[in-house]
Amino acid sequence: MYNNPFTPVFGSEPPFLGGRERFINDVLKGLDNAPGDPNRITIFTGPRGSGKTVLLSRIAAEAKGRGWISVDVSSAPDMLQDLIDQVEEQAGAFITKQPSSKITELTAAGFGVARKIMPEAQKGWRIRMEKYLDELADKEIGLLFSIDEVTARSQDLVYFISTFQFFIRAKRNVALIMAGLPGNVLQMFQLESISFLRRAFRRTLDPIGLPEVRRVLRNTIEITGRHIEPVALKKAAERTEGLPFLIQLIGYHSFNQSTNILITLSDVENGIIDAKEDMESMVLEATFNELSGVERQFLLFMAQDERESRVADIVERMGVNSQYVGNYRSRLIAQGVIVPAGRGKLTFAMPMLKEMLLERMDEGEL
Repeated sequence: MYNNPFTPVFGSEPPFLGGRERFINDVLKGLDNAPGDPNRITIFTGPRGSGKTVLLSRIAAEAKGRGWISVDVSSAPDMLQDLIDQVEEQAGAFITKQPSSKITELTAAGFGVARKIMPEAQKGWRIRMEKYLDELADKEIGLLFSIDEVTARSQDLVYFISTFQFFIRAKRNVALIMAGLPGNVLQMFQLESISFLRRAFRRTLDPIGLPEVRRVLRNTIEITGRHIEPVALKKAAERTEGLPFLIQLIGYHSFNQSTNILITLSDVENGIIDAKEDMESMVLEATFNELSGVERQFLLFMAQDERESRVADIVERMGVNSQYVGNYRSRLIAQGVIVPAGRGKLTFAMPMLKEMLLERMDEGEL
């Protein structure tokens, strides 16, 4: 019995992380360098399944190995308090924890202590974090902030970023890595209150090259003692289209097709069928549900083409002017659904989305 080594779970780090070494090394070099290195403020962007969360986790783990404190959150409403809690927990041996409440009155008998909770979000947050940074600086320890699923709708995130720039001005030993969907990242860059973020390094997580995909698939399989046929490996790699989540998903289902030592082409073909169902329910459905009616129509007209789609053809099919099509083209690119494929051409950014659209159209669902 072979244990399946693939990890098609969002945020779960696989045994081999392919195609992202340069991004990891750039940030780590920034941490090793003095404050002011531009790699210390990096934001990763890409479509769902492109490995953003896993990348943040790997960098955070590497930073800890270099002696940094790393705090990791998502841009949720309680993000600021979460950051404070994590700093106090992970750096507890190096800092003096600030009180989160204070006594306001005592009864005559000395019983019934009343406590007033001090405000934790925004008001006083910077002062509190500055004190922790002072203590960490005395011990020459850096603090890495890792924030996933960034969105301009998070007031805590906007406040944090506007405050973080003061840490940079003071040459604090800090770093910030973030990740988000393309559209959400674009909205953040448009906020004037955090305009300094536009100077951050923005790294787009493009599809991984097929030679690297084959290496990741083969190495992951072989750590279990199993092997894969060359033709099966080629088929599996091509169907991932370089999307990290699909590498794990197709690898996982192909691995599960049999218990033989050799994974065959038949195993991969059956694994792809299972992976396609999960890809739709776990990734594509969420993307599809966020699209407007016109955006879905735009994609359906793209799906008519065997390979790339010409913008001019979409204009003709939709029966509208080029400016109208251009607006929706920009919106879909910002959302990470499509990408430019040469001058005046487009293609789908998300593997299997085109197939899902065509199937739903044939079934009368669109």
